[in-house]
Amino acid sequence: MINVAILAKANLALHIIQALWSVVVMGVVIASMSANGPASGAVKYMFTMCWFAAPVLVYLTQAPRFERTKMFAHPYWVIGVNTIFSILWFAAFVSVAGYTNGGISDGEGKEKDEKIKKEGGCALFPAGTGEDPKACKMNQAAVGLGVVLWFFWLGTTAIAGYAAWYFHQNSVSPFEDLSPAGHDIEETTKDAFSSNDEYALINKDRDEDDGDSRFSSHHGRSGSVTSYDTGYDAHPGNPLPWGGEGSAYNGIGGHGPVAMSGNRRTPSGLSMPIAPDEDYSYRGAGTR
Repeated sequence: MINVAILAKANLALHIIQALWSVVVMGVVIASMSANGPASGAVKYMFTMCWFAAPVLVYLTQAPRFERTKMFAHPYWVIGVNTIFSILWFAAFVSVAGYTNGGISDGEGKEKDEKIKKEGGCALFPAGTGEDPKACKMNQAAVGLGVVLWFFWLGTTAIAGYAAWYFHQNSVSPFEDLSPAGHDIEETTKDAFSSNDEYALINKDRDEDDGDSRFSSHHGRSGSVTSYDTGYDAHPGNPLPWGGEGSAYNGIGGHGPVAMSGNRRTPSGLSMPIAPDEDYSYRGAGTR
């Protein structure tokens, strides 16, 4: 089983090494180009590759880190960029090596000085290319560094290949599975369907608050209304809130007062309905 966390750290470490190594190669190539004589196209090509490494490494390291740029860090695109850059770096050091060895070979046939012929190597390079022997030595150093850098690119290409294969099998990048957001969503889902009493009490309090903000009524087995919330204006014919015993809000005979019709709140012409379990029989004029 591959440890994806270690793999992600290794991938980032390789990209950092690639960036630093490219700077070193660039310095060596600049030293070769600054030597006496015309600089070759192969050396200029390697110098260009060092510059191109900067935006490529920024893309490979930063695009997967941010939500707005993750869409550009598709596993297939990442392996494509790594593969292309590996091929280009292979061509870079091979071309410089071919140019340098070709210059030495040509110089061996063109050199007239037997002492220089006997010395061989970069001493023959000026005769073959017209460049200084220093350029030959810098080219050889650049080739060695380029080979090492190429192996670094092969390493990141292999990691990108695994990520692309994983994406093909699971439709998700292996590095996205490390995101803590998925864990938070899972925990939240568990809480939502949890039977935990604390979580239930929170929802219960919220439901009670919602219910109390409107109006509450409690019905007994007989279906009689016992209480109403005062948050709503009374409708004509409906009982107003009950008062306590001896309260100024008590109606006649202990019955709750009924909202009057024809005021500013209620339309006129509505009669009082007969409430259940209430006695509306005539008690005489003297009853008060």
